[in-house]
Amino acid sequence: MEHSEFSALYRRWYRPMLLYARSLTGDLAAAEDLVQNAFAKALLSYRAGGSVRAWLATVLRNEFLSQKRREKMYAVPLQEAEVAAVPGSDPLEGLLVQEQQRQVYEAVLALPEAYRETIVQSAVLGLSDAEIAALRGISQESVRQLRHRARVRLKRMLKEEEP
Repeated sequence: MEHSEFSALYRRWYRPMLLYARSLTGDLAAAEDLVQNAFAKALLSYRAGGSVRAWLATVLRNEFLSQKRREKMYAVPLQEAEVAAVPGSDPLEGLLVQEQQRQVYEAVLALPEAYRETIVQSAVLGLSDAEIAALRGISQESVRQLRHRARVRLKRMLKEEEP
């Protein structure tokens, strides 16, 4: 893979992979390290063809599992979600959006690992059911069930937080 191709790939997929990594690790610094390691390993293991995002997600997940085994690392919920205000809106509206984003982010982090991982792979990375199933070694029906159960639980958790 050419340097320019890899640079373009990195710019395109860094943020989604960082969000995925952060959902796995629960820590921004650990997520950044994980993404850097995953991109380095991905560069070495690249083979043309197939879905780039599924390939990157596979490398990142495998790197996370390897680190978890080596370091006995466990996800720790974040105290504060870092979200950006909506540009061009009034400050009060921006604060309301920020608060909603924080609530959703914290609810996603509070999901059991299988639900959290499925939601992030589907919603953030945009992986298909087939790609998620192949990545996780489960059936597509299991992916649909996990995603459905995660959404139901998220809705329930978010309703409980409403005033």
